[in-house]
Amino acid sequence: MLTAWADESGSQPDRDPGTYLIAAALCEADDIPALRAAMSELRLPGEKKVHWHGSSDARRQDLIDAVATLPVAGFVVVRSESGAADRRHRRKCLEYLLPNLANMPCSQITFESRGQLDRSDTDLLQKFRAQKVVSAGLRIDHAIGRAEPALAVADIVCGAVVQSRVGNADYLAALGNAVELHHV
Repeated sequence: MLTAWADESGSQPDRDPGTYLIAAALCEADDIPALRAAMSELRLPGEKKVHWHGSSDARRQDLIDAVATLPVAGFVVVRSESGAADRRHRRKCLEYLLPNLANMPCSQITFESRGQLDRSDTDLLQKFRAQKVVSAGLRIDHAIGRAEPALAVADIVCGAVVQSRVGNADYLAALGNAVELHHV
């Protein structure tokens, strides 16, 4: 059974307007401790969590190199719609992501917490269960980024995809076939 961690990102509004993505980083349950340890070791002194945004090019390369060695697969849903609110983008991405994860089979996905907005994710999952789009076997959890180091993998994958969309495909290429892109 697979476990996933997910993060969201907007693309660069000036170079890729109206684009939003959710990246899920999936791994086998037995690999979770190693994944968490690897991400924890990447945290710099004074850094609350490993984070792509604001990192230097050299730091980003270190992050990509680390993720490329991990037993993870990325499943990324990209959505572009000019003028759409992030909430709509997120819902549309989750409408594609959640059924696909359930079919892999993935038993749990943990999103970085957005506070009170977390409820909308679980409400959508309940709606999918009622419609028989997703089985009861998939669970959604939310965690604070600094408390769950594995969330950094999804953040790094998001960063690599955004960079690829704005003309720097090197980071995503370094991850090779470990990342699947889906446009909705």
